Amino acid sequence: MSMIMGTRPTVSLFAHDLGASINLIGLITSLFSLFPLLFAILLGRLIDQLNSKKTLLAGGYLGIIGIILPGLFPNYFGLVLSQLIAGSAQTILILAAQDYVGRISTKRNRNQYVSWFSFGVAIGTLIGPLMSGMLSDYFSFSITFYFMAFVGFLSCILIHIVPNQEPVSLRNGEETIENERPSFLDLLNIPGLRLALLFSTLILFAKDLYLTFFPLLGLQFGYSNLTIGFLLSINGIASVIIRFYLNPLTNRFGTVSVFIGSMIITCVSYVALPFFSQIIIAGIIAFILGIGLGIGQPLSISLTIQNAINGRVAEALGIRLTVNRLTQVVTPIVFGALANIIGLINIFIVSSAVIAAGTGIAHNRKRKAAVSGTKQKTM
Repeated sequence: MSMIMGTRPTVSLFAHDLGASINLIGLITSLFSLFPLLFAILLGRLIDQLNSKKTLLAGGYLGIIGIILPGLFPNYFGLVLSQLIAGSAQTILILAAQDYVGRISTKRNRNQYVSWFSFGVAIGTLIGPLMSGMLSDYFSFSITFYFMAFVGFLSCILIHIVPNQEPVSLRNGEETIENERPSFLDLLNIPGLRLALLFSTLILFAKDLYLTFFPLLGLQFGYSNLTIGFLLSINGIASVIIRFYLNPLTNRFGTVSVFIGSMIITCVSYVALPFFSQIIIAGIIAFILGIGLGIGQPLSISLTIQNAINGRVAEALGIRLTVNRLTQVVTPIVFGALANIIGLINIFIVSSAVIAAGTGIAHNRKRKAAVSGTKQKTM
């Protein structure tokens, strides 16, 4: 994850260095989510039927190709192609990894396993931007992409030693007939899954907007690339720390209440972010924002796995990723265009209002959705 997450803010900075407008930067970063938006559900169905190691390696090596392209072609062509390939690779890797967690976990320990998985993702979010910021500041953007691709190669070596897990249908001696397989729409009839999708939409909207536009805000404040990477890493540190307290928080207050609280933290942080350019205060805000963002993602993953029909976990996760990618396609394009009209600072205020509205909807659905941490649907 360090490989891909480390280059997400670098793409915005590199595009800015090439002379791209905010609107064009938003368009380029949105391409990361284009193919996943179209094919995530199909990929989920496919991953449900494949051995886990094959899909993990496919995502890893495809990611290396995507990340190295801007180094080989340091222009708009390289950036565009990189975003299309890297976004597809991340989708395969994330779906396969989340499904792997579902295969090796039980109802009793699933939340713990998801927390560990999210911890690993948070570590990548922490280390990646810091490394890419330092490399782009002291060397070049091309060197940054080469190095992050090398990090991805080392990760693929580790994947080779991960124990393989067969699909649930093979372990149970079942055989799936594709034309008799129910539509993905029946999964959307599950109230808990719909709520998980809403959670995921809100958290990805907030997170992707931060990764896309905060580097540009940092440049406006006069920060160096290293400083921007450092602040993004502080955000990642908070996301790592909060993972250790996630289970006690959800056990005491409930999943939905904890998520709503995290979104309130996110709203307040977004309002404060553009008004404090002092690095120390910006670091404090980044840390607080990281707490809010760090809570939502593992909760949405856990709820998706728990409410999915047995044997169709990757498909449900594919639906989740489709919703996520739709959010990630629309957010940079719409808010990039909006930034040209109302200014970059006002984007964070408008985003806070959008998150607040979505949180209100989640609160209204709290009593309607049957969300259970120990209840999973069966076929």
